[in-house]
Amino acid sequence: MEEPVKCDFGEQTSLWMSLSLDGLLEIDDQRQLQQHLAVCPVCQSEWQAMQQVSVLLESAEMVGPPLGFATRVERRLAVKTQRKKQAFGGLAVLTSSLSLAGVTIGAVVLIALGVLIWQWIGPQGASALSQVAAGVGLVGKGATFFLWELLVRYGPPLLVVVGIGLAVLVGIWTWLFVNRPGNTRRNGYA
Repeated sequence: MEEPVKCDFGEQTSLWMSLSLDGLLEIDDQRQLQQHLAVCPVCQSEWQAMQQVSVLLESAEMVGPPLGFATRVERRLAVKTQRKKQAFGGLAVLTSSLSLAGVTIGAVVLIALGVLIWQWIGPQGASALSQVAAGVGLVGKGATFFLWELLVRYGPPLLVVVGIGLAVLVGIWTWLFVNRPGNTRRNGYA
């Protein structure tokens, strides 16, 4: 069985043939293509096949889209945009609610822990603290004492938890900003 004949310039010649059919081949390259086709039977058969396909494509009737196609596409895009706006609004409300809830829960927990620690200190600690707090204000000194103790005991884990929470919120808000309705930076459509 014979091996198929290959042309050493097949890729370059195929490129020239394609450009020639499109009318984009330079004059010098056109001359080299004609010289090569005169001596290479493999490329001659490829050239004839490409010419036949080109004739078929040129003679084919151009068909437009079906009636109402543009209207259907526009409706689908409008529905998609409306859903995206609804989702964006829902996520914005959800994250803002979670942020507000987190701050509220944090304040309530802080107050409750302050009261528990105040009761845990007992009457001796309370009288000493109340004397110190008299000059500045009981609430301010109590909060300062409580926060100082809280940070001394649980500072690093508390900072990690707060940092993770803030990072999640920043990530969600960044995602919402980038994917907001009407943002044209993601693609060229709208």
